[in-house]
Amino acid sequence: MTPPKGKKRTDEDDEQSMSDEGVGNLFSGGGAPSSALAGWATPAPAAAPAPAVAPVPQTVAAPATVIPQPARQSAPEPAPEPLSDADTAKPVGFYVSQNVAARFRKYRKQNDITHTQIVLLAVEAAAEKGIAQVVQDARREPKFQSKLFAVTVKPDDSDLRGLGPVQLQYKPTRAQKAIIDQLVAESGLPDHTKFLAVVLDQYLPGRRDA
Repeated sequence: MTPPKGKKRTDEDDEQSMSDEGVGNLFSGGGAPSSALAGWATPAPAAAPAPAVAPVPQTVAAPATVIPQPARQSAPEPAPEPLSDADTAKPVGFYVSQNVAARFRKYRKQNDITHTQIVLLAVEAAAEKGIAQVVQDARREPKFQSKLFAVTVKPDDSDLRGLGPVQLQYKPTRAQKAIIDQLVAESGLPDHTKFLAVVLDQYLPGRRDA
């Protein structure tokens, strides 16, 4: 039997009044229709299960095979051919007095030896005597001398016995030149020319420079 329409409306009003009691503003619609509560009270029909989806097989790329490569080694550079010491010899010029130059040429002709050999013999003789002594003997006495007014005079390297305007040459090897350079530094003289002029003047036979 169908209830009267008026009775139904009264029940719905009572249900609405009970549902809103003590809820606050979260779900209060301020006199909104009761269809929202009806949907909340009535369970929703169960959703039909989704059709099973067959899993798609995932293709996993196989890891790339890494083939170790042998380390590249640069080809060793060919070792330079050792140079003969004689191949590095270069002419070296120096200056001597006219007296030393004349004695030098005479000594070369008499003994049939080269310029280089004469220079090496003179340097060797100076080393045996003592380089400091050779240099001291080559220095001329100062022109001004006084016991009362003795002054310290700096040695004059431009006024040594053996020095002059005549150029001579010899051809030492690299090793020979290195030894002579060392002796030049030991002598305290400023350059190669002054050293060779001094040692030649004291080595060569004949009258030495005054």
